Formats: sequence, structure tokens, C-alpha cells
Amino acid sequence: MRILQVSNRIPYPLNEGGTIGIYNYTRGFSEAGCEVVLMALAPQKHPIEPEVLQRELGPFCELHTFPINTDVKPIPALLNLFSNRSYNVDRFYSTSFEQALISLLSERTFDVIQIEGTFPALYTSTILAHRKSARVILRQHNVEFQIWERLARNATNPLKKWYLSLLAKRLKAFEIKHLNQYDALVPVTPDDGELFQKMGCTIPVFPSPAGIDTERWHPAKEARLQHIFHIGSLEWMPNLEAVEWFIHEIWPSVHVQHPELHFHVAGKAMPESLKSISIPGVHMIGEVESAPDFIADKAITVVPLKSGSGIRLKILEAMSAGKIVISTTIGAQGIRYTSDSDILLADTPEQFMEVFNRLLSNQELQQKLMQNGRKLIEEEYSNQSVIKRLLDFYAAL
Repeated sequence: MRILQVSNRIPYPLNEGGTIGIYNYTRGFSEAGCEVVLMALAPQKHPIEPEVLQRELGPFCELHTFPINTDVKPIPALLNLFSNRSYNVDRFYSTSFEQALISLLSERTFDVIQIEGTFPALYTSTILAHRKSARVILRQHNVEFQIWERLARNATNPLKKWYLSLLAKRLKAFEIKHLNQYDALVPVTPDDGELFQKMGCTIPVFPSPAGIDTERWHPAKEARLQHIFHIGSLEWMPNLEAVEWFIHEIWPSVHVQHPELHFHVAGKAMPESLKSISIPGVHMIGEVESAPDFIADKAITVVPLKSGSGIRLKILEAMSAGKIVISTTIGAQGIRYTSDSDILLADTPEQFMEVFNRLLSNQELQQKLMQNGRKLIEEEYSNQSVIKRLLDFYAAL
């Protein structure tokens, strides 16, 4: 099968969920015997040496990258307020990228064109006009507008609440406009698929989660129960919101009752406001070179998301590595878990406190969570099984 992936980011380095998700599909398609071409925008704020890209991605795809400045610019952002367009999406438009797409599609024939999320969906009309016989798929990593709706709901500043609500409204209009232009929609969770159908989606919907490399993410013998961690890109607003909430509203009580615990936070783009925090038991690490190495000696991860959509790859990776996961309901959405068997849930500071008290006093529960989480990944979320199911669906199309 000849597959063209169209992405608004280069899937490397593997330091955030969206990037890892795209990379695992690219690699998985290639390892399944597909011929893969990846067309990717290359935001200038994350430069990567060409030789690094060739080494890490070259074995799995024919890679074409196009530099673009996606930074928020004050004047265009201000002027956008007087239009009805989504500034979140418009930042990813590139004339050179569009022309390269036209040229590639004119010269080559593909079986499947997989558009990686809402932002490269900006090029949908161009792709449809030049696709020949290819089936065009929108792979939705999130229900994007839902993230911003939840951020707006949690905002306390009235002006910020208004602006986030406006961004959410325009993203929703963009997502609805494009829903039925494809041959199929591939959301990462059944919940997202049902929401898109409620929004008016009538094309085939095939939920397909991000796959996990179970060899990279494997249980480590040196994990210690007193070490808790959170890892995730702090450029993503829901992660930043979650970390700040946990540190300020939940951790103080946890630390008083369990002073032996230590909370380690890692992730790229950590703001100075977090780096400079001085709270007993809290360790702000910042970006780490190897996520598996960072979590190896830690036994518990917390995912205290109050906003967000899609599926949390960091939860799946932690489960694959045999870690105990404590998450909010929003953080765990889309995962086929059994509460208190695969994962522990808490949505308020009081519930987090109760979960920690119960977990730390129950070795049987600790072992059950570690073993069941790994088993769930092996059965449902390994990259090989995810890719096989998706390619079977594409073949049927």
C-alpha cells in the first residue's frame, strides 16, 4: 500500500504525544510493508539537523519538510479577531507547502492520503483536487475545539475566558466544515468518534489509537514507589494547567501525610514560573533526553488533566512500562481501562488524597495495577496490532 502522510509537524524528536503518535504510525506502516511518503511542515522554533532526520526517519519513509514560522504574531492575531477564521489553523498555511503537495500529487499515485489532524486539514481542498484515485483520510488526534472549550470553562480571568471561547467556537466551525469531505474519519478514541458523529459526520468512522512500542516501554526492576512523576510537553496548555493544579491544590496535602514521596516533573518548554518553584518534595526537571530512562526508577505517574481531548499517549506508555497510573477522568478518556484494576481515577483534591492513601497501604493493589496495565497495552495498544487493524480498514475502503 502506498501511503502519503500530511503533517503540520516533523515527528521527531519523540518528546510529545502528537509527535510520537505520528512517528509510530509512520514506522508501523513501513514495518508492515507499506511505501510511505511523509510531507511535513517544519516550525522554525524546533529546528532539527537534516542528518538527524535522515537517520531517525529515513529508514521508514521518504521525507519532505518545509520550514514555516507558526509563532503567534500579535498584529495578525489582533486582526484575526475581526474575521471569522480560526487563527489556530491559519498559522499553518504555507504557499510553498501547498505547491509541493500539488506537484507531488501530480507526479505520484497513492492508495491512501492520511491527513494528520485538524491543522493540516487546512490543505484538504488542494489534496482532494489532485488526489487521483487515493482514499483521503482525516486522522483526528483530538476533538480540537473541545480542548479550548474546557480551557475556557476553567479560566477565571473574564477576558481570557472570552478569548478562549472565541478560539473554541472558530475551531469547531472549521472542524464541522471539513467533517464529511473525506473517505473516512480516523479518531483516536470511540468517544471522539461519537462526538464527531453528533456534530454531523456521516462518513465511515474507524477509531484507531496511537500505538505503543512495547519493546521501548518495558517494566524496570528498579522502580521505587516513593517516586511519582509527570511527563509531557508543557507547551500544551492542558498539561501546564494540570501540573500547576496538582502542585498547588493537591500536592501540599499529599506531602503532609506522605512526606517520603517525591514528585518529579519533566517536559519540554517548562516556563520559568515552574522552574523556579520551591516546594518540599517537588522536583522540576524540565526536558529530558530519554523519557524511558527518566521514568525507569519511578513507580507512579499522575495525569491530573482538567482539559484535553483524544487519548493520552503518556498513560499508555506508563502502563506499558509497568507503572501505576493515577489520572482524572478526562486524562483517561478514550482508554479501554477498568477502574481500580488497570488505573486509579481521581477528579478532586480530596479524591486524589483518598487514592494515594489507599494505594500506598495496599501492596496487592499496587501489583495488580502494574501487571494489568502492561497486559492491557500488549493486548490492545501495541503498535503492530494497531497498525494491522487500520491497514485492514484501509484495504476494505
